[in-house]
Amino acid sequence: MVSRIMVRLMKKSERFPKEWESFQRCGAGGYISIAEKFDEQLAEQGWYSQHLTKSLPVIEPEKSSFNSNRYKTKTNYFHVEKQVEKAVEKIQSTELSDLIKEYKPTEWIVDSFGAKGACVLLAGDKGSGKTAFLYRLSEAISNGSVFMGELSTTPKKVLVWQADESRNNAHVKIKMMDLKGKIYFLFSDDLGGNKLDIKVLKNHIINEKIDVICIDSITGLLMGHGINIKDSEFCKPLYELNNLASELGVLIVISAHLTKEDRSEVNLNDILGAGTQGGAVSDIWGLWTDEHDDEIFFMKCLGKRNCEKGIVWKLDGNKEDYSFYLTGVGDGDLLPDKKNELSYKFLDHLMTNKTQLTYQELAKEFRCNDEHARRICIKLFNEDRFMRKKFNEGMGRPYYKYWINSFPI
Repeated sequence: MVSRIMVRLMKKSERFPKEWESFQRCGAGGYISIAEKFDEQLAEQGWYSQHLTKSLPVIEPEKSSFNSNRYKTKTNYFHVEKQVEKAVEKIQSTELSDLIKEYKPTEWIVDSFGAKGACVLLAGDKGSGKTAFLYRLSEAISNGSVFMGELSTTPKKVLVWQADESRNNAHVKIKMMDLKGKIYFLFSDDLGGNKLDIKVLKNHIINEKIDVICIDSITGLLMGHGINIKDSEFCKPLYELNNLASELGVLIVISAHLTKEDRSEVNLNDILGAGTQGGAVSDIWGLWTDEHDDEIFFMKCLGKRNCEKGIVWKLDGNKEDYSFYLTGVGDGDLLPDKKNELSYKFLDHLMTNKTQLTYQELAKEFRCNDEHARRICIKLFNEDRFMRKKFNEGMGRPYYKYWINSFPI
């Protein structure tokens, strides 16, 4: 009986050596069970070498029914580690009233650009000034100075993760910029600088008490490890960075490249990578140069959470020191400094008169555009400096009246 089976085995192993080897290495059983299970038609189709090690269960020699004193063999078993996902024991939800209590007002680290707990994506062409912008941004935050002549900052500890430029190139740019401030740099050739590991980054942020992280660029950092920019896998680290910023209450600013050059504007479809990455971050800004003057730059808010979608800033650049100054805005908008001036006037007026007004009434009082007043009221409400109440009159659209929050969070 056994001799006949052995002959059959030898014939099959000669006809299908590759398939037979795959079948044997899987440890599917002893001689008798193997002889009964091996299918020549499947072997001709190459099924075993492609699927068997993934499909059949792992058999341990100690527990095999063939493991007896009568049929002791020197079979080499190929052990496949099974990845067992840990079962979710329970789901923890949050009731609406508790969620409302958790709310924290918008706290700007860089006025109108970067809020605490946010991940901001800055997308621009190669050579559009992204790196210089991030260096100047880091300098202003580390010193608590005004950024681009318009945006107030809160002094914070900053880490710049440079994944696009070499250390030597950074030396040249830093010298040209005469960069000052307590800024920490991490390069791709430094320990831990060539791979984005969220757990490692989280520990570093906590241990070193870092408040702001600038990554230049997320495109170079991820593509350097074989992640296809067109795959949804490209967006996963962005979601993780956004969650990390929210969890630790830090500001993360990441730069990204665009799909093509020579443009007059930037939109979401221009950002290099999977199309869903726009939904992975808190805010998105596009950066590009003027068609006729490479020292004129434009920035546009493409959404979503803190910056007002559609806002356009005009920046005057300087090639001698890579500096930027915010000198203009798009139609129907105001410079940040002018917005702050109106904000103080609104606050002072409502506090002095102890009254409640709509944004239209405030616009009329201070002779400004209705849209400007609306944006300022919403900003002050999100910062918890205004309170509001909805009113309904007849069949018309409801409206809000604003007043001073005497006890902000």
